Amino acid sequence: MQKVTGKPQILKKFNSSMIEQTIYEHGPLSKPELVKLTSLSLPTVGKLVNDLEKNKRLCRAGYTEKGAGRKAILYETNRNSGCLLVVYYYSGGQFRCRIVDMLNNTLYEEIFSVDTGSSEAATASTLKAIDSMMTRAPAKVKAIGVGLPGVVKPDGCLQSIPQFRCWEGFNLQRLLAARYKIAVCVENVTKLLVVGYYHTVLKDKKDNLVYIYIGNGICSGLIINKELYRGSIGSSGEIGFMISPGGRNQPRTYSVSSGYMETHLGKLVDYNRGVLRQGGTKARREEFVDIMCMIAANHVAILNPEVIVFGGPAFSDSLIDSVSRRMSRYIPAELMPQIVHDASDNTGIEGLILTCRSSITVEMHLVQNSGQIRRRAV
Repeated sequence: MQKVTGKPQILKKFNSSMIEQTIYEHGPLSKPELVKLTSLSLPTVGKLVNDLEKNKRLCRAGYTEKGAGRKAILYETNRNSGCLLVVYYYSGGQFRCRIVDMLNNTLYEEIFSVDTGSSEAATASTLKAIDSMMTRAPAKVKAIGVGLPGVVKPDGCLQSIPQFRCWEGFNLQRLLAARYKIAVCVENVTKLLVVGYYHTVLKDKKDNLVYIYIGNGICSGLIINKELYRGSIGSSGEIGFMISPGGRNQPRTYSVSSGYMETHLGKLVDYNRGVLRQGGTKARREEFVDIMCMIAANHVAILNPEVIVFGGPAFSDSLIDSVSRRMSRYIPAELMPQIVHDASDNTGIEGLILTCRSSITVEMHLVQNSGQIRRRAV
């Protein structure tokens, strides 16, 4: 937490950001409704809303319909106040790029190939995609988001990214921020999947959720106490490094590769295509179900989530049903989470849009009577 007592400009910025985020999430809203939701005074809300409207961050959306007497003006996010540009990596060496307005409406989308032959080639093809998308933006691009299948450390450096081995240790976020002079966020794709599912798909919000992804790799995303959990260096959910009893006596050292579990699953999953290998026998399918059951059960034993979501091209409804039934052998009924299959290919990019937007509208909460600000991670 950051002390802000005696810093009115910082308080104003944080309160303005909170109002803008609240309207984005719950709008259209009137000023009295904002007072209730933010606990700010009516004069403060009135001044900040007027400033945001003047700066075209908000616009009017009609009047309240309830109650007698004078109707209050409703305010909503001005969708035309800018754009977000997101670049999301899919299997097959492709970026899925999208431009959205400030209400997340898609304005333009295109697929670009990415050359991972060298660091220079990967960087050049990424910049080419972004530059091309920039020309399609009908308004100023306010932030760029990039989703990649690897660990993004707190300092922005990339780590454990098999599809981009040439970018190991590379700071893409720093490069893009220096080039485009706007907010940039780079995040792991599985963390974006859990954020996207939690905020755009899950109707009945839970406190804890696990998203297990199998496709061009294996990873899990974690929501703990309604917050995205990243871990000490951003490596939470790297379940490719899990081991099973069979890996105990293996002579190979897996800590310098993609991990025991990801290597072991490689005989069952074609990571290049992101799907289960063809020509498999029933025994091979049963082995895959056993491994998924073990991974899910271990998450339950440690985290006790209300929901576990399986996503990625390697899964099907029948596979998820088999995993759920088999888990009941190992997990008591009162601990069994809801098991869900996410078959959408939009969840991750929706999570990237939300994360990207949070980079320009920092959500802050004033801790009452303490003169402190607490930031809530998206």
